[in-house]
Amino acid sequence: MLSLALNPLARERTRDGFPFLHGAFPMLGHLPAMATDYLGLLREGERRQGPFFWVDLSFGKAHLMCLVPDAFSLLKNKLTTSVGVQPVDGPLFGDALITHDGKKHQHMRSALNPTFGSKGLTALEVGTLFAERIARRVHAWPESGPVRVLHETRELALSLIFGMMGVEEAELAVWRKHYEDLILLLLPIPFTWPGTPQWRGRRARVWLDARLQRILDDVRAKPDARGLLAELARSRDEAGEPLSDQEILDNLRLLVLAGHETTASVLAWIVAELAQRPVVWDTLCEEACASEAPLGPKDLARFPFAEAVFRETLRLHPPVSVDERIATAAFELGGRTIPPGTHVAIPILCMARDPQVYERPEEFSPARWLRKTTPTPVELAQFGGGPHFCLGYHLALLEAVQFTVLLARRMREKRARPRLENGFPAPRYLPLMHPAASMQVRFA
Repeated sequence: MLSLALNPLARERTRDGFPFLHGAFPMLGHLPAMATDYLGLLREGERRQGPFFWVDLSFGKAHLMCLVPDAFSLLKNKLTTSVGVQPVDGPLFGDALITHDGKKHQHMRSALNPTFGSKGLTALEVGTLFAERIARRVHAWPESGPVRVLHETRELALSLIFGMMGVEEAELAVWRKHYEDLILLLLPIPFTWPGTPQWRGRRARVWLDARLQRILDDVRAKPDARGLLAELARSRDEAGEPLSDQEILDNLRLLVLAGHETTASVLAWIVAELAQRPVVWDTLCEEACASEAPLGPKDLARFPFAEAVFRETLRLHPPVSVDERIATAAFELGGRTIPPGTHVAIPILCMARDPQVYERPEEFSPARWLRKTTPTPVELAQFGGGPHFCLGYHLALLEAVQFTVLLARRMREKRARPRLENGFPAPRYLPLMHPAASMQVRFA
């Protein structure tokens, strides 16, 4: 329970005229409550403190929660920046485009955009690779008894993203082990003693960078090489400047995180939601079996309901619960003055359930997306928004719709449907939001 994760002895305090949410522990801050019930913590803060309040992230770090609709404008980076945001500005992403604004960001963005756009992904035949591996993964589910879905989607997502990079499937186990250590860098623990999360994460980064560098060296030595790394090695920005090897490696590390843990979480939540909604499942199966499975971004137009299932799942279960920026100058927001240097945060998890934005916001209703002609700020915020809008948006959309369609096709073929074994899973919020690993689904 949330109350058990809050400190009843915490003293009230303010900063820059804004109150801290009650219940922070010495050193650990609100971290126990964030891990236990982040949504409940945010709602408690709004109820007690109003739309602006500080959350203590632990070890002296804090960000100002802004629960006003205009908060989404912060993502445009006109009065804010992503530079200096932890853990963005740290060893996890190095010199990746997410750590920069201005010319440096534009240099990398313009060089990377063609490869990750709809045309680029089609030319790389990414959809064919994805479809083959997704179909192979879900093929065995009807006969395998209870399926640990999050484990399966994590394995699948990592197979897809490393497959794009040219990593052989036989090598995935060792790559996965180092990647699992790498994402420990997301935890806000500053110590680098041997065995600590930061120490393990930094060691994993060295290993992964060395292996990716070998693949990059190999494709550079072959002018006719094809694939993602070959395209990145040949890419140029608007001025004709190439990406350096370090820029490629740092952005690949960003791609792995964005394309793995976040996607795996959403795919697992999709299965959980479908398992308890027979009407939604039947509607999905009818659409999925009406035409051939999608193999590229253009094919997604044939599957509007599958796409709606993805968008509704992403709304209710956003892997990145809060997005953050740093104020570069004082500005007005919701009738309050935000001082320069403030770490301001947009709590997507809470605002995506705002009844002023969505009718019956707690209800899982894919049909709401079939009626929308323009995206909402909440939807865009889940992909970063503004100049830092997710580079892998088309990739994530393709992967999620392919997975949803191929899952439905396979289960319709076996006359099976998903059933939760031990109830709807509880969310886990750190380092990213995901369903409990104990979730099991039987396809029967």
